[in-house]
Amino acid sequence: MKSSAIYKFQLAEHKNSTLIFCLVILAILACIPIYNGFSSMFQVQSDTTIQVTGIDMAPAIFLFVCGLNAFKDNFYMALQNGISRKSLFINRIYVVLTLSVVMALFDQIVMILGKTVDSLSESINYSGVLEMLYGSQFGTQSGGFLKYFESFLFLTTLFIAFLSLGYLITVIFYRMNKKQKISYVVSFYVVAFVILPIIDMLMAGQLSIILLKFLDMTMGISVQNPFIGMFSLIVFSIILSGLTWILIRKAGVKN
Repeated sequence: MKSSAIYKFQLAEHKNSTLIFCLVILAILACIPIYNGFSSMFQVQSDTTIQVTGIDMAPAIFLFVCGLNAFKDNFYMALQNGISRKSLFINRIYVVLTLSVVMALFDQIVMILGKTVDSLSESINYSGVLEMLYGSQFGTQSGGFLKYFESFLFLTTLFIAFLSLGYLITVIFYRMNKKQKISYVVSFYVVAFVILPIIDMLMAGQLSIILLKFLDMTMGISVQNPFIGMFSLIVFSIILSGLTWILIRKAGVKN
């Protein structure tokens, strides 16, 4: 009963924000043909193609932000009601899976609507992240159920990874004191925007090439195999979840 309650509590925390996000995405999608219709009516840039690219990455960013704001209140509520850290963590995994599946399904609806709009107008070009990474077969309606199912699986694993990453970061920050948080943020920016660019410059761009090759290999882009990417994302999510549990199991209440 308690486990069910903490699952519902964590899931309900995301209900309103998720609904608003979905409505905003649908509104943006609806505005594109309206804008195109007005442009055609008044002959404003009628020869310009409207590019809608990678809009299905927006849910990933949204879920990452959700993960960043999903620990402290839930953690305190669980402890106050006698729910163990283990139950909190396990039910958090259930919440991550639920949100990822729901958003992946929503993304497929957006994809179908976007491609429908694309097919009705020559001046609108809609493309998703899978189409960009793994070829045009993911951007056509002729691919059938199998292509949409593969897209659904890939996006589900992608969203799980983003949610898990956001949740790990917020748990890390919770365990840190103020000085550690400042040091962490400063160190990250120094390494990401100063040290690594300098190293890359000294290596004549080889560091960037190595990182891009690693990303290409782990995501299966060159071989056009999204299942390699799914496997890598699952492994990445498992590692993130393991690190999160290590931090949660000894987390205490802060004043």
